[in-house]
Formats: sequence, C-alpha cells, structure tokens
Amino acid sequence: MTRAPTRLFKVSLWLHRWCGLIATPFFLLLCLTGTVLVFHHEIDEALGYVPTVQGAAAIASAQLDPVATAALARHPGYRIDNVSWDAEEHPGLVRVSLRAADASTQPERVRTWFQADTATAIEVPGAAETPTGFLLRLHAQWLLGLPGELFGAVVALLVLISLLSGVVVYAPYMRRILFGVIRRGRGARLTQIDLHNYIGALVLGWGLVVSTTGVLLGTGSLSLAYWQATELKEMVQTHATGAPVTAAEPPSGPATAVAVAIAEAEGWVPNLVFYPGTSFATPSHYLVLMKGPSGISEKLLRVTLVDARTGAHTETRSLPGYLKLILLSQPLHFGDYGGMPLKILWTLSTWLTFFITANGAWLWWHRRRANRGGA
Repeated sequence: MTRAPTRLFKVSLWLHRWCGLIATPFFLLLCLTGTVLVFHHEIDEALGYVPTVQGAAAIASAQLDPVATAALARHPGYRIDNVSWDAEEHPGLVRVSLRAADASTQPERVRTWFQADTATAIEVPGAAETPTGFLLRLHAQWLLGLPGELFGAVVALLVLISLLSGVVVYAPYMRRILFGVIRRGRGARLTQIDLHNYIGALVLGWGLVVSTTGVLLGTGSLSLAYWQATELKEMVQTHATGAPVTAAEPPSGPATAVAVAIAEAEGWVPNLVFYPGTSFATPSHYLVLMKGPSGISEKLLRVTLVDARTGAHTETRSLPGYLKLILLSQPLHFGDYGGMPLKILWTLSTWLTFFITANGAWLWWHRRRANRGGA
C-alpha cells in the first residue's frame, strides 16, 4: 500500500524543484568558471602571467624599507597606502599600493610590484588583465562588484536549500529502491531520475561544502566592512593618541613594524602592512596583517598595531569568529587544502554536479511537456 505524501515531503519537493530551477542557469556558469579557477595558479604559470624571479622566495623584513623608498621615488606625488606580498602566488615579490596626494591631477591609486632583494620594479599583470582574473570576477562578483557578490550568495543559498530539501525528497525512494540501481528499459525519464538521485547522493557532501562556503564568501565584503566599522574602529580609536606622523614618510619604516610584529607573533607570518593614516590604521600606527604558522591557522589572520613613531608593539588581536569562517571558506571552496589530488576531486565533483543540475532541469521540462500532452 502506497503512503500518501506527507506535508514535509510536499514542501521539500517544491523547494527542491523551484530553488534548483531558479539557480540552474547561474549555477551551471559557476560550475564552468569554478572548474577553471581550481587550477588558476597552474594556468597562470603556463600562460606566462607568473614572473620568474631569481633569489629567495621568502621576504625579509629588512627588504621592505628599500622597496618603499623605490616606490616613492618611482611615483612622486604619491604616498604609500599598503605593502603586501604572497610567497605562494608571487614568491620573491612585493606589491606596493600608493594613493595620490592630489587625485584631481593624476590617478587616485597606482600599484607597482618590486623584486624584494633588489627593490627593482617588475611588470606583473593585474588580476583584471589575466583570463583567470576575469573568470574570478565573473565567478565571485558577476562583474558587478558588491551587488554581484550578494547575488552570488543568494544563488549559493538556493543551491543549499535545494540540496537539503533533496535529501528529504530522496529518503522515501531509498526504502523502495536499492542505492545505486539504475533502472533501464523503462523509459528515459526513469533512468534519468535514478542517475539524478544516485549522483546527487554521491556529491551531496561536496555540494553542501561548496554551497555553504559560497554563501559565506558572498557576504565577505559586508562582513569585512562591519568588522572595520566596529571592532577595528574601536581598536584604532583606543590607540589614536598623540600627534599623527607624516603619512608619506613615517619616522619608523615598514621593516621595523614587520620585525616587531614577528617578534610578538609566536610563529605567525606577516604578509601585509597598512601605513599610518589609512583606513585600516591609526594616524600614528602601522597595522600588520599576520598569517598563521601551519595547518588551519595558515588560512587565518590576526592584526598587530605598531607605533610608527617609536617602533614599539602596541596591540595584537585575532579576528572575530565570522571572519575566521570566511577565511577558512575560501581555500575550501576552491579545493586549496590538499594539493593536486583534492583539486582533481573538486573538479570531478563539479562536473558531476553540473550533470545533475542540467539533468534536473531536463526532468522538469520533460514532465511539464508530458503533462501538457495529456500523458
């Protein structure tokens, strides 16, 4: 005797169908771009967008002062906003971002890369100039900036709801049909339903991870702005005492700020320095961003304030829990935790999910056509 569908089943079926259908065209594009972005570093290297630099990959704190001096000499009329480096993406290179003193007569911001050991300027394509950079903006922002990020979060949320409701919809079938059985010879629709259910169950865990992290990453800019307006603002206001330093050339250079931050950090590694007077620092302090030493902590950050007048350590704080979740989400979303094996697994899972997304839309269309035909 067949049981009548429960209210939970009906609601879940409606959610599974319509959340999936609404998200389908956007999610298919995300699958395609995501497959490429998993291998973005390898692709950039193969296309020659990652410069080969002779010398050590690690950046010594003592190298930062000559780089800062070279940046100011190269761009007269500008002051440094921040100095950053990434040993994984661009080993041996330092990026200097500068802000114009008078934006009415010259571009407001410029960014220049330098070879750390020689303080020599080097050409590195900007993210918008590379194919993978364009795909990342399409994937993460739909080429729309913050509105695109929020739209991406909505798409990821729809996919997450579709997955969770799909579990409820699939549960009754598990009691009647052995898991993994694909029924053949009884019509294309029945075969496609079995494939949809089977493959969907296989990639369910991956889908939940990617959609959940997609929601978190889509709200990342808003979360950062909230932290900047609350905890960071309170930290800055607490230490915004005394006379401000000259923004263009503080008494104590960035090399001192980084060395002090390293001494206080217990193995944490600096990778970004905001200059005094910028939106992330006080008028008289550097703000140094630090990455964790190993394991999961490598994906986390904490901030250290260093007095630009005396070179003394002022305060170190960890980021709030919601920002930690977002930081952990980014490498997990793109399969950056386990090297090439995980990247291959992420790619296979993406293509399987691409199939069940397209096949789910086909099932809906096939049923609708059959209903119209009186079948």
